[in-house]
Amino acid sequence: MDRKESAPSTGRPKISQSVLAFAGDFIGMGKTLKERNIRLTAASCAWNIACNIPEFRKKHLDHYMREYKRYNPRTSEVELAAIRKDLETLIAKKVEMFPDDRRQIVNTNISVVGGKDYVEIAAASLQ
Repeated sequence: MDRKESAPSTGRPKISQSVLAFAGDFIGMGKTLKERNIRLTAASCAWNIACNIPEFRKKHLDHYMREYKRYNPRTSEVELAAIRKDLETLIAKKVEMFPDDRRQIVNTNISVVGGKDYVEIAAASLQ
């Protein structure tokens, strides 16, 4: 996947590079462009949750799961458990790989350009 950064570099890796480093395999599991965009959104939510102090991560993940269920009421409990596990794995991976990066992802998109996925991620620095 190609990446596009929407903010100037600050000496840190581009946010798109960081997200693809910790979640590229997860995102790439989407078979269609729509599925890859959904997975990119989930990975971005996991990134943002991971930026919280440990005491707040569970609270924010619980909120995410409640909202997910609200917008996807036909999702089974088994599917919800799998989604939560994926997010917990992504959160842990982000914390391990990028513990000091607190940029918040505010917008994402994957489009196809020249037959390749083109990833755009916009982030706001709150540090």
